Amino acid sequence: MSAEGLKKAVLDRARSEASKILAQARSEAEASRAGLLEEARKSASEVVQAARQKSAQDRLQALAAREREMGLESLKARNDLLEEAFRQAAAAFKSLPAQELRALYNQELEGIDLEAATVFVPRHARSDFEALLKGRARVEEDPSLEAGYVVARKDYRLDRSLAARMEEIRAEFRSRVAELLFGDER
Repeated sequence: MSAEGLKKAVLDRARSEASKILAQARSEAEASRAGLLEEARKSASEVVQAARQKSAQDRLQALAAREREMGLESLKARNDLLEEAFRQAAAAFKSLPAQELRALYNQELEGIDLEAATVFVPRHARSDFEALLKGRARVEEDPSLEAGYVVARKDYRLDRSLAARMEEIRAEFRSRVAELLFGDER
């Protein structure tokens, strides 16, 4: 074989080997690329799934927060309605005719020991209470009283002012009024 033939045979063989190596490299690169692509798809799928779960959790949390806000708004509205009912009750008490108020006060004060007592009354009610008490107790005006009276003695204090009456009514009837207004829901 001539040098030229030998050279050609070596080059042909080198080309053949290079083609095999190139084909194998391409095959390995394609397999590697396919593996990386599959890993990337899995990773992307996991990221998308995690994002969906996070989004669902965020939506649930936002919904729960809105439900809490709505519940608080509802409670505030209910409380406002109750307060309005109590304001109307106080206004009704203040607007009772003088004769009814005298009868109520007379009934309340009838059995009370007023010896050495001072009865505090609203402005401009002194003469009514003096006539009602007929000297059984000292009567003094208290500008802080809207209606009602306060009996004060050394050993006790009886607060029958409008504010005290409304507080008693609130404590006693708040749950009853709420049930009447809103039913049994809580």
